[in-house]
Amino acid sequence: MADKPNYRVAFDDVPVITVKPVDPKNSAPFQARIIHGWETGIMHAVRAPGYHTEPHYHDAEQFNYIVDGEIWFFVEENGYRCKAGDVMRIPRNKVHWAWNRGPGNATVIETHSPPITANNQNNEKIVVLLGPDEDASKRITHTNVFPPFDHEAIRKIEERALAEELETTR
Repeated sequence: MADKPNYRVAFDDVPVITVKPVDPKNSAPFQARIIHGWETGIMHAVRAPGYHTEPHYHDAEQFNYIVDGEIWFFVEENGYRCKAGDVMRIPRNKVHWAWNRGPGNATVIETHSPPITANNQNNEKIVVLLGPDEDASKRITHTNVFPPFDHEAIRKIEERALAEELETTR
């Protein structure tokens, strides 16, 4: 049907975006497939062992479903160890970051409402599923914002969270 809205895509047809960390000390890559609708975006992300994002925020609520592996998410002053089957919420405009401290890949399905883009990098690889009555130029998306941060303060937040986790598992 020629006038059928474009509301479906096969996962294998979504291009893979490989993001190399900005920090030269962090060599672990991150691969993502990103799909947007009008109000929500979904990202299938695979983070290699050692992957550590820079603290950032965005004007979008984020949910993370951990498919496999283990990954830490930090939201401002708090750290959360997440394992396969866990769901993690990141409120809008809260500074957050992730760290794969496990021995294997961590696969996470993330949703963002409204959708976030890749800071105008690789945006041509994002699949947008809109119908003929939806004007893509009027769609609202947001980007990650990377505020200045104190590396030592981040390290202390991470150390405290790891120590708290160790205490609760004893």
